[in-house]
Amino acid sequence: MKNSYFLPVFCLTLLMSACAPDAAPTPTILLPTDTPPPATPLPTDILPTEEAPAQPLRLYENPTFGFSFAYPESWFGPDEYTVESTLRVAVGSDVVYPYGTGREEQVYQLSNSYYVVLQYTQNNQNTYWSDTYQTLASLQDGESSSGDRGMLIRVRQLELGPFKGFEYIATLSKTAQTEPFYTREVLLVDEPTGDLLTITGSPNNVTVGADWREAYHLVDEANLSLFHQIVESIIVRSR
Repeated sequence: MKNSYFLPVFCLTLLMSACAPDAAPTPTILLPTDTPPPATPLPTDILPTEEAPAQPLRLYENPTFGFSFAYPESWFGPDEYTVESTLRVAVGSDVVYPYGTGREEQVYQLSNSYYVVLQYTQNNQNTYWSDTYQTLASLQDGESSSGDRGMLIRVRQLELGPFKGFEYIATLSKTAQTEPFYTREVLLVDEPTGDLLTITGSPNNVTVGADWREAYHLVDEANLSLFHQIVESIIVRSR
């Protein structure tokens, strides 16, 4: 395991990450067949299957940003928020609250739900993402980098049109003593334009047994094909 001393959980530093659904008092891999089950079995409806049934899709489009993607028709949202050159869109399998809604006002009825937040910034001038990007570039697929508070696990290198970057897992380090945190992230940059694209998939309202990491991992894996479907459907039109 490679170690570094940067603030590892990238999604916590996103411009608007504070409004993400309450995933816990908070972009293609099937679980290995020899992965042990959690100590407390989870409901079977969240367990991953080899071939999840296709779902009807709905198209989201924002002509101003030239940005579009498809997401499951049965999902809630989209909640759209724009500020200056940034567009943030949230969709999920349970209720999607407007950006800025306080956590105490967010009430969820569906256990083991899943949310995807897409954020697109044109001509990005911030560099908060660069340490995470460089750390991921130094890793091989499957390798991780840990600090005192968080851990990054590189999944794969990724290209989407002119955008290049990585898919990875952001979670707590083994020594962190705090509330559960587990997200699947995609970080993509179009270097000529400076445009920045991030996609975050978050398990929410998770039924946790003795091993919370395994519980969150299973919910993430159960929604993995949908997450990749959303990522691969993204279109950013040339400006």
